[in-house]
Amino acid sequence: MKVVFYIVGMLVSSVLLYSCGAGGNDTGLEYAPQMYHSVPYEPLTQITEEGVPGGPISSSYYIPNSIPYNQYNGEKPINQLLPVEGTVARQNYSKATSKLEAEPGQELLIYELHKDSIELASRILKNPLPNTPDVVERGKHLYIGFCAPCHGESGQGEGKVGAVYKGVPNYSAGRYATLTEGHIFHTITHGRNRMWAHKSQINPEERWMIVHYVQKLQKGEK
Repeated sequence: MKVVFYIVGMLVSSVLLYSCGAGGNDTGLEYAPQMYHSVPYEPLTQITEEGVPGGPISSSYYIPNSIPYNQYNGEKPINQLLPVEGTVARQNYSKATSKLEAEPGQELLIYELHKDSIELASRILKNPLPNTPDVVERGKHLYIGFCAPCHGESGQGEGKVGAVYKGVPNYSAGRYATLTEGHIFHTITHGRNRMWAHKSQINPEERWMIVHYVQKLQKGEK
């Protein structure tokens, strides 16, 4: 009897191992195909079956019974999803143009200068935002949130993080007091030395607001 159980066990094990084997384009038996071949859904984007391989897996992407009738559009179900509640929209500022300089009206939409082009940025970039009290106040608010931890509220490098990093400059001292608006904007965008880039956190318009406030700190004002 033990021999029979042993033989049966070997046969079952062999079948299971064979079914899990992979060769060429055959990946073997997939117990949860949607975990292997998930379809990413982008908000407000209709995903179709184009490009989805044929066979039993493709049919599992769209299960008509699981989709309300009123969400059908012809023969295809509508799978457009709204962004998660509370999602903060971010514009795509990169690669809007292939030119180094923005066309009129695009100054807040693009920034294509390479991170090593700080000298060029210092010469050609001009702040497109008006130097008005409300813009400066908005720049101060952003500065306090993103910059003050290192540079300090007065711009003298007295921030708590700056005390650990060391070497954070005083905006109103030496050559830092004469840095151009283009230099400041480029530094905020790409970072410099031990300062990290902030282009993914602060959009170009907000960076220019901060520039206005930093230039106020260069004069020793708050």
